[in-house]
Amino acid sequence: MSEAETKNGYVVFGGRAYPREAVVFVSLVILLLIFLGLTAFVARSYHKKVHVLADNWFAQGEAESQDGRSANALTDYRNALAFTPGNPKFQFHLAQALAATGRAEEARSYLMNLLSESPGSGEVNLELARVAASQKHTLEAVRFYQSAIYGEWTKNPINTRWNVRRELCEFLLDHNAATQAEPEVIALADNTPSDDVPQLKTAAALLLRAQLWTRALDEFHTVLESSRHDPDALAGAGAAAFNLAQYPRALGYFDRLSRDRREDPNVSAMADTARRILASDPFLIGISLKEKALRTSRALTEAQSRVTQCSQEKGQAVTASPASTSLQQLFATSRQMEPDWTVRNLERHPERVVSVMDLAFQMEDAAAQSCGQPQGQDRALWLLGRNRGGAQ
Repeated sequence: MSEAETKNGYVVFGGRAYPREAVVFVSLVILLLIFLGLTAFVARSYHKKVHVLADNWFAQGEAESQDGRSANALTDYRNALAFTPGNPKFQFHLAQALAATGRAEEARSYLMNLLSESPGSGEVNLELARVAASQKHTLEAVRFYQSAIYGEWTKNPINTRWNVRRELCEFLLDHNAATQAEPEVIALADNTPSDDVPQLKTAAALLLRAQLWTRALDEFHTVLESSRHDPDALAGAGAAAFNLAQYPRALGYFDRLSRDRREDPNVSAMADTARRILASDPFLIGISLKEKALRTSRALTEAQSRVTQCSQEKGQAVTASPASTSLQQLFATSRQMEPDWTVRNLERHPERVVSVMDLAFQMEDAAAQSCGQPQGQDRALWLLGRNRGGAQ
């Protein structure tokens, strides 16, 4: 450059003279631009490397989580967040892993931070509901479930909200909160498509658990209209009909089940009780006066036996005098009226059947209150009385 520089402070390049200061300035700018370019390139490479590492740790965490290794996933998600601390997706999955490993409070902390940023997130509200449920915080769980139902969902929102409500219904029923569960179960059934058999069966089963017998029977009937031999729907419809005291209808559903399904303890118990009730009910239309009298007399004898057994369990004599307990008083009344309530007299005076059966129902109900619900034939008589509005 010294050879190209003139005496007057110019620098000659390509046959043209330039002020030395300008040349120096341009040279510095070019060097600066090169430096900035290199810096940007290095920064981009570094950030790309960081994101790749974070994504790799996250992917590994997802794989571990899907395989049920939540503790390993927890470490992976933490490593991912170490590279990208503000990533909400990574934070959410870390919270899930924390909850899965029993660290509910830590999980809740992450989730509450995420909720403050996205209060309408259905996903975050649902996870908070599950955390609260795991801690047995029922009111808080219900609140977050409700927020999740009405929250924002990016994928298939209608079906997702249905599933969240189903989860809420199951949570309430599992915790014996039947009163709170009823409106949720009804809402679930109301929002179930009439052509979606799996969802209809789920809604009907929850209606059955909530003891909403009539609505459950309607839902199971809808399933059977499109899937006539569905065993779950037949068993559910039979159970609903049984609890509605529609015993012939219940047996009709049970009899359509396969032999293996009919031998299920719950199904066989209901079917057996329904047959016992129909075989012992003196109020059935079409039976003869003699059969009505025989059934009434047997009912009174069975009720007396049940009261005697219950009194013995309580360490009391059923024939004590004077009669002081309700069991003793009812038994005494039945013995006093026996001469007028023979089979022959009942056949001659069928109008007495109502009085005899009312006393039998009272005896069964008193024994149930003192010694627990009966089984076998006594259960049939007890249910018959309750369903007829006898002894309550």
